[in-house]
Amino acid sequence: MRALLLTAGALVLTGGFVAAPPSPPQLLGVFPPGARAGETVELTFSGHGFDGGEKLLFSAKGFSAEQVGSATATKAQQGQPTSAVKFKLTVPKDATGTHDVRVVGKNGLSNPRAFVVGDATDVNETEPNNDVGQAQKIELETAVNGVIGAPTDVDFVTFKAKAGQNVVVYCLTTSIDSKMQADIMVSGPDGKQLASNRGYRGGDAVLDFKPPADGDYFVRVSQFAYTTGGFDHFYRLTVTTKPWVPAVFPPLIETKTAAVSSRSVAPTAAMIDASERPGAVGGNPLLAASNPLTLDNEKNGTADAAQEVKVPCDIAGRIAKKAERHWYSFKAKKGDVWTLEVFAERIGSPVDAYFVLTDEKGKVIVEQDDGADTLSPNQFYTKGDDPARYRFSVPADGTYRVMVSTREAGVQFGVRDQYVLRIAKENPDFRLAVMPLTPHIPDGGTLAKGGAAAFAVFVFRFDGFSDAIELSADDLPKGVTCPKQVVGPGQTRGTLVLVADKDAEDWEGFVTIRATSGERTHTARPFTVTWPAVGVQQNQVPNAPMIARMNRGPGMALAVRGTAPFALTPTDTKLTAKAGGKVEVTLKVSRDAKYKDPIAVVAATPNFGPRPQGNNPFPPVGTAQPNSSELKVNVDVPNNLPPGTHTLVLRGQSANPPPKGGNNAPLRVVPTFAALPITVTVTK
Repeated sequence: MRALLLTAGALVLTGGFVAAPPSPPQLLGVFPPGARAGETVELTFSGHGFDGGEKLLFSAKGFSAEQVGSATATKAQQGQPTSAVKFKLTVPKDATGTHDVRVVGKNGLSNPRAFVVGDATDVNETEPNNDVGQAQKIELETAVNGVIGAPTDVDFVTFKAKAGQNVVVYCLTTSIDSKMQADIMVSGPDGKQLASNRGYRGGDAVLDFKPPADGDYFVRVSQFAYTTGGFDHFYRLTVTTKPWVPAVFPPLIETKTAAVSSRSVAPTAAMIDASERPGAVGGNPLLAASNPLTLDNEKNGTADAAQEVKVPCDIAGRIAKKAERHWYSFKAKKGDVWTLEVFAERIGSPVDAYFVLTDEKGKVIVEQDDGADTLSPNQFYTKGDDPARYRFSVPADGTYRVMVSTREAGVQFGVRDQYVLRIAKENPDFRLAVMPLTPHIPDGGTLAKGGAAAFAVFVFRFDGFSDAIELSADDLPKGVTCPKQVVGPGQTRGTLVLVADKDAEDWEGFVTIRATSGERTHTARPFTVTWPAVGVQQNQVPNAPMIARMNRGPGMALAVRGTAPFALTPTDTKLTAKAGGKVEVTLKVSRDAKYKDPIAVVAATPNFGPRPQGNNPFPPVGTAQPNSSELKVNVDVPNNLPPGTHTLVLRGQSANPPPKGGNNAPLRVVPTFAALPITVTVTK
């Protein structure tokens, strides 16, 4: 085997590699998607690329899994699993909550799927259960794992209840990575509908009711409007007498660095500091307080009745009645700069909030609605319903008013419709997310021995923060390193590279990615794309936003598996270029003698290199032919790249045409291998 050494910032290679590894496993479904704490259950994992030698990686400790039988395979078809493997799982007694589980195979690490551990009796649906007369009999305090296998599929369960009991029925779908939009209905012994719900939060549905008489009650579960169905429309239905907490008020908690991790968190919500209420069933994330708390006085429905507040402050309110508007007034001096921000959707509220800022005479300074910013058009889509953060430079001494309401206040109001209005001094800062590089296919994080793996980095910058950010990693296994690299000044996207030497051992676990700028240090929050794109070719990127969520667990998941078939080594890792010019990179190409594919080299760092047209793949900056040992490439430096230190990452992959199959072929991650990061000093 060839040795892989880091010397003077370059990757030095000697010896030989094995052939190119296939794609890592891809996890599409886990059934059942949950189990009871302390019990042993059999689970089926479905997806692509299982070889029969898998193990499981959970985001929490204590789970014990044993593979049962070998992996099975079916005909390839886009959007459908092509292989499956079964495990016998023993669930720890103290694991109540939602966790992530991944499949680890000889080719690497899969994306995660949610797995729920509850304290109720746990059963799987039994067919036929498509009508009242076929309803599956369960007891109260039972969770039913099921699948809406076709658009018109309907599942029924029945249970006995006594008059006056408070019964809660909740159906988890979106929060456990399902595509299903649940529609649930409860009817009584006489067949009359008593309660129904859909769209409680995403595709999840929740209802509660009090039985009017002793008897048998029925729950009907279906996909809303009967439009879709399939293996990916799984659900977990719980029938209980335990209370459901619709909302916690005020939605604030005294913490500074916590991040929501037990529920499904979209990019819009992931970059705020928030925390889960311990042991909560239902409820909402609690925003980390950064200013003194003020409660809405519920008497401020007009500008003249505006509630006077002292800034800075975090104001907690809710639209509890139809068409409510809440007015607040504060004093400010000329030249002061305040930031105004409303948190609603990001803390679990179902409303589309907005705010209006006026002077004391009622002249509108700004009406702030949905934020327009997005860090990525598809992979990490950050547009949401909360108003964009507003920088208010006070034009004159005086009193100013802020009105907060929602666009649906005429029809949407109640205890869940809450918000936090934050009026604070400017605090330049940032938050950072990291995820696998592929923008439209679920992926884990796989690092080949003797190679390097690249990950996408997204940066939220607040209040004018524009400094460079240095990336580092903790908790790395032996033989894995994180070379020095930065996200350049003002940049919202970057690339992270981890490197493994040839002697690194097989490993799977979690690593901590840190981002530092001056005295500020934050831990990166890991993400993955939830479902693969449908209807595109293997090498295309869709023009539509993908669904991505924050991962659960102690850090970014990573597996060390396989051996890199080639390496690209920059001869110089410190270069200088002018904005709008080009940077010339010389790469030494080392490959295993068995690896004969030409190697296409692409700029993995956003902004650098030629940009793709439409949904075509990134064009290569050069191609190393099978007999070449060196490649010179010229990489474009954008005109608007600010002066300073930036990191350029190049990656290589097979330049052969992708396998045939058209839009029917399953989308799989194409293994790529990054070069060491190159420091580029950009001058004017």
